[in-house]
Amino acid sequence: MDQTNLKRQFALKYPGLYFERKKNNAVVLSGVVYINSKWIRLKLYLPHFPELRDFQLSVQEHLEYKRYTTENIQIQTNWQLDDLLLHIVQLIPREPILDVSSNQHKSNIYTEILDLHNPQEYRLQLNDRYTRIRFCGFTEHEAHYLELELPSLRLIAHSLPECIQLEDILENSSRSLTDILHLYLKMLDELRPFYDSFSSIDELCDVLQPCPITTKDNTRVFPLKERVYLKLTIADPFASYASMAVQIIGPTEEVAHLRHVLSDGLGNWDIELDLHKNLLHIFDLCYFPMPAEIDLKKYDDQQQRCNICFEYRLDNGEVPLVSCDNSRCVLKCHASCLKEWFDTLVEGKTFLEVSFGQCPFCKAKLSTSFAVLLKD
Repeated sequence: MDQTNLKRQFALKYPGLYFERKKNNAVVLSGVVYINSKWIRLKLYLPHFPELRDFQLSVQEHLEYKRYTTENIQIQTNWQLDDLLLHIVQLIPREPILDVSSNQHKSNIYTEILDLHNPQEYRLQLNDRYTRIRFCGFTEHEAHYLELELPSLRLIAHSLPECIQLEDILENSSRSLTDILHLYLKMLDELRPFYDSFSSIDELCDVLQPCPITTKDNTRVFPLKERVYLKLTIADPFASYASMAVQIIGPTEEVAHLRHVLSDGLGNWDIELDLHKNLLHIFDLCYFPMPAEIDLKKYDDQQQRCNICFEYRLDNGEVPLVSCDNSRCVLKCHASCLKEWFDTLVEGKTFLEVSFGQCPFCKAKLSTSFAVLLKD
């Protein structure tokens, strides 16, 4: 049964539960279910769906979620998901099970909040209804924040890179508010090399995208030289150098030459130097083009508006970087605008393969390197 039909069938049978399949094919069920004249709010993680093997069940009792696995509740070996849900009331012990991994069990999450109050290390904020808690203003990580729903501890917002699946990490590793906060602080420390990698580039290069730069971004686009740009991406923030990718964007001949320069230079990477200095050495530069003064930048914005939409910076932060191989051509546009323009043509469906090869102004060749600007 495909996922759409499975979700539909599940919604009809358990309308209060939300069915979600993760990238690793695990299934997460969350919400409320009405069993034996009782409403139960739960979260059920099934790593081997439809099998129940290694399941993790969290049931809300009073103001907290209690966690159950095969270690503290017994199920029949031949049970399916329906059997587990049907017997859930009988399976849950009447007396609360203490979390063996915790040094001290907290019966009330709001008491735990009082214990976590530590203005020297971070700020702790609650909304008027005490249904949300926000940690921010961390001593060594001022720009970061973490916001959770109370009392469920559901993740609402955070400041870590978007490529980190924080919600999944917290669900599988944290059982209390204290656990969540300590894990978040640990992750911030582990992400220092990631943020340090970008710090010199943000300060000394004319970063064009993203704009504005936030703690959630893992890419940078900045000029290497006239009409040539570098797109730097760190796919795994916990392994910055191992997952780093540098892409060159610009006219075809320039890109072809510089790719060879980059390939040779990566073989001589100096781990003692930061990312910015290594890139300077690779391209034999003293410095990259630096951010312009505010007044000059305004002038540049006027001169470099997109030839298609006549704007400089779009709402998503994109700026016009696309030019063609003809150095005398005036083409300057956003990659997304060019794609939208090509989509109006008959051959628009082959944008990244064929249509991207022709400049709409002078019909000269367009470098396919600009296609990377359309990727997150």
